[in-house]
Amino acid sequence: MRKNQQTILITGASGFIGSYLVGRVRDNYNIYVLSRRRPRTFDYVSDPKIKWIQADIGSTSGLKEALKNINSTFPVDFIIHLAGFYDFNYDHNPEYERTNVKGTKNILEEAKKLKIKRFIFASSVAACDFPRKNNERITEKTPADAKFDYAISKRKGEEMVTEYSKHFNCTIVRFAAAFSDWCEYGPLYIFLNTWLNRNWKSRILGGKGKSAIPYIHIHCLINLLVEVMERTEELPKIDTYIASGSNSVSHEELFDLSTRFFYGESKKPIHMPKLISFMGLVGMDLIGRLFDKRPFERPWMIRYVDKQMVVDNSYTREQLNWYPTKRFVLPRRLLFMIEHMKSYPFEWQKRNALAMKLRKVSPNFMIYETLDRLRDKIIKKCVDYILADENIDQFPNYHTLERTSLIKDTRTLYQFLSVAVRAKDRMSTILYAREIAHIREKQNFKLEEILYAVQVIGNIIQEELVQEESLKGMSHEIYDEINFTFQLVLDEIEGTFEVIRRHKEFKTS
Repeated sequence: MRKNQQTILITGASGFIGSYLVGRVRDNYNIYVLSRRRPRTFDYVSDPKIKWIQADIGSTSGLKEALKNINSTFPVDFIIHLAGFYDFNYDHNPEYERTNVKGTKNILEEAKKLKIKRFIFASSVAACDFPRKNNERITEKTPADAKFDYAISKRKGEEMVTEYSKHFNCTIVRFAAAFSDWCEYGPLYIFLNTWLNRNWKSRILGGKGKSAIPYIHIHCLINLLVEVMERTEELPKIDTYIASGSNSVSHEELFDLSTRFFYGESKKPIHMPKLISFMGLVGMDLIGRLFDKRPFERPWMIRYVDKQMVVDNSYTREQLNWYPTKRFVLPRRLLFMIEHMKSYPFEWQKRNALAMKLRKVSPNFMIYETLDRLRDKIIKKCVDYILADENIDQFPNYHTLERTSLIKDTRTLYQFLSVAVRAKDRMSTILYAREIAHIREKQNFKLEEILYAVQVIGNIIQEELVQEESLKGMSHEIYDEINFTFQLVLDEIEGTFEVIRRHKEFKTS
């Protein structure tokens, strides 16, 4: 990192917006990228100006521990908080509260300690309800009053950011639907895949096709975030901006342009009345539930048919002297999307599937968080079992150890396991297994006794995790993460004992 450059901490840095942002600012800023999964763009992992910190913002203790990796020589000037959960099910999901609300609270608390210049919070125009009148527009002053879970979580986030602005400068940026030349925006990707395939749904538009929302190209969105940082000294202590293009784009316009670019001529859509559309969505959803493969289209979407969300972000443009580039408006970029779709179909599908899957919480982080929460309870249970009077015959040498010593060793193994689960990297656990094998051999432990003790610890951890309500239905994932790791540990201990035995035989011969 360079001392003459400012430093940014970016949460959600492995996501769609985060990865593009890192690529854009890496030459002018030092960057801490905070993510709960490995970055999707691996070419910058080795960049000396970029420090990757893996943490789940929903875990208070895990976040605190991870942020200890921030070098005091390069203090954080800005936090850009992009991390958040969203899916299109419209169902209640505890992840909205855990990640979007609690996670934002955790980041804000840590920001107080870091003494930052400005906190930039990624909200959404979707947090605002659709205007009730045709001539109404959403502005920076429009309340975040939509009633579904994601919108509510963003409203709570905005309220917390406003509250914390008494500690440091804050900026709320409400994003329109962000897209790239590869699409990478879930609903638009689904629309294009549906309209540009020869199936029975390819020409159907719900209602009159007037449904419309505002869009923003990733290039223009990132320019806005950079302007906020560069103009921080002249901006208010707390303010709200909207990152959006000038006009909303309707389904009818998208259908016309995409079919023209793809087929060389516009196709005529079939307009489906709302009532019939609703019945069709209900039927498709019921069939999808039966086969555990629900379609993207859901019955709740019918309430937005032919509704239009139009924004007026003139205040944002004046304050930041920022304007979306005309050549990056969605109608012009559709041509680039479709060329990518036709010329690079594998990359197209990979990027868009990745963009949609990234909104889900990965199983390894759910397991890691549970391991972190149950640490003391599980370690005590393991030590109690090994040192129980009735088990002295199975663990005679362990009973000669001080209880505090066994607790320390068990905690160390547990910590290496947690790191292996979080980072999907078991190498450090294998190295520790080799080290503990050497220690136990010098203490005259029998191989069978060590293997049995480690196996018991693994079994107890696995049993405790399977019983956790938060991990319900994840027994297969738990088995993979825990059992496979302990198999490697057992094998490494056995192999190390074999090497030690051969070395002794060689010396005596």
